[in-house]
Amino acid sequence: MRRLVIVVLFAFLAIAVVASDLRLFYGNPHSHTSYSDGTGTPEEAYEYGSKVPGLDFLAVTDHGYYFVQTLPDGRDKLTATTEAAQKATTGSFLAFAGFEWTATGTGHINVYGTQDWTDRVQSDLWQLYDWIIERKAVGQFNHPITMFGDNFKQFHYVPQADLYVNLIEVGNGNWWQNETISQEMFQAYRLALLKGWHLGATLGQDNHKPNWGGANDSRAVVYASGLTQEEILKAFSERRVYASEDRDILLSFSADSGFMGDILHDLEEINLKVSIKDETGDDLEFVEIYSRTGLLAHFDVNDSLFEMELRLDIETGYEYFFVYAKARDGEEVVSSPIWVQRSDPVHLYNPAVHPSNVKPGEEVTLSFQISNTSSQEASTTLELRNLHGVILQESYLLTAYESREVTLPHTTGNGDERMDFYLDSVPYSSVSLKLREATSLNVLLDRSHVNYAMDRREKLSTTLQEFGHKYSTVERLLKTGELDNINVLIMPLPGTGGSFERLKMLMPAQAGIIADFVRKGGTLIITGTGETVGQDIIDTYNKFLADLGLPVTFGGVQSGEIVSVEGISFDGISTLEGEAGEYPAGDGTVIIYPGDPLTDNVIEMNEKLVWRLF
Repeated sequence: MRRLVIVVLFAFLAIAVVASDLRLFYGNPHSHTSYSDGTGTPEEAYEYGSKVPGLDFLAVTDHGYYFVQTLPDGRDKLTATTEAAQKATTGSFLAFAGFEWTATGTGHINVYGTQDWTDRVQSDLWQLYDWIIERKAVGQFNHPITMFGDNFKQFHYVPQADLYVNLIEVGNGNWWQNETISQEMFQAYRLALLKGWHLGATLGQDNHKPNWGGANDSRAVVYASGLTQEEILKAFSERRVYASEDRDILLSFSADSGFMGDILHDLEEINLKVSIKDETGDDLEFVEIYSRTGLLAHFDVNDSLFEMELRLDIETGYEYFFVYAKARDGEEVVSSPIWVQRSDPVHLYNPAVHPSNVKPGEEVTLSFQISNTSSQEASTTLELRNLHGVILQESYLLTAYESREVTLPHTTGNGDERMDFYLDSVPYSSVSLKLREATSLNVLLDRSHVNYAMDRREKLSTTLQEFGHKYSTVERLLKTGELDNINVLIMPLPGTGGSFERLKMLMPAQAGIIADFVRKGGTLIITGTGETVGQDIIDTYNKFLADLGLPVTFGGVQSGEIVSVEGISFDGISTLEGEAGEYPAGDGTVIIYPGDPLTDNVIEMNEKLVWRLF
């Protein structure tokens, strides 16, 4: 995939949009009352919101699981909120109702444009998507941070739901400061777009106090034809919206043939137009343009007005761009994207490779999601190419709205530093591999047995990487085949920490995996400990050594201090029966040390040893 070519043309653009009938409206699409876990009534919320300066609309979106209980007069809470909204709406203020679906461990989603509701008891995430699709409602991913769950199964892409879940909060908060756009939500926004979701950027105050829409100046800013529920929800569904911490910032983001939120098709190039103005005259600090691959362009600004054009070559089947800006007072603004993609309904999202640091001849796993975004059956042909050409070709037939997660094994060879994904000969994305020398080592540190000094390995990691080797750790019990690509396994004896002594034992299944690794040619380094460990634990390691036929037995702690033995410095040592040193076992080698020579405390004293081992 060739890099995008950027031509910057500074121009004097008016704050304008493609359709001249669109106007800007500032609002808060996320708030609560006593109908769930907030305060006050919807009537009070709408009355308050109608008097907030610079607030054109307010949505009350109480938690759906509270709706199981009706009001004292027998009315359904969503129905009552809708009635209150209708009464509160005027020519200059729009009140409307929605609800918030909330599921611990998954996340929260606002739903707009329905007369009924569902909750976490009636529907899980996938059932909620079906519920929204059936009603052709508008959905919004709320405050996407890990505090509320796994961010909707890590934004697992559902093509048909993508037609109706149109929004995502990049900012949320009802405190008086305008610090509502957070880095975590911004990164979640980027991740969701990468996964394939077509989402507009919004901001909700999420009021639980009686300050509905008036907690701060943060707003969801909407381009709509009029201030009616129909037009605002239409703008939501078409993603004509941006998030702003300042109700005085005007942002226009368009292309020659489209506007913010639009999906454009089959373009070879695009001319993006950006115009940002602070109406109070506050200076902007910088403006950035993001694309699918990350930060595309950065521009320093020392003015209250920023206007420019960007002409970009489009060379992939799926691309998008959005604007992020920050004022000198720290207030931020984030636009919805403009997408450019091929008109064919099948797309490839989120390609990855694991592991990414390998040697030629090692096996990696390639993964991606391939999705049919249409209501008809569709087919496509995937090509995977490296620097030398096509290395894999697969054809796929997908049913309507089918999204398939695909994993493919691949044995690396020369030329695999970069692998490009194509659908029907159209480039989509790339993954990069760090392809090391064939003679380099894969070194693994066992941390699964509460091993001694397991956290003091920064210098070992740095040193091995400087040597051109790969250093990694394993935090859980080893699985069969997990050591197939490992050259050296370091296994310090357990220490005194941890809650479960049984975890420190070298159980038969683990011992068998490690013994098999050694017999097939691997190098195992076992180090002693400067901490007291139960004899029953040490016995499991001694049994392992005996089963390999090694005449060495570990005993109790001899010293917890730094000790030098025959020119090697050890961070604590155990007593040994038998000689320390190297022992052949099958086609491999077991190296026994009385203590640990590879911790941060002593590794620099053992330069010759490290060179010899690695």
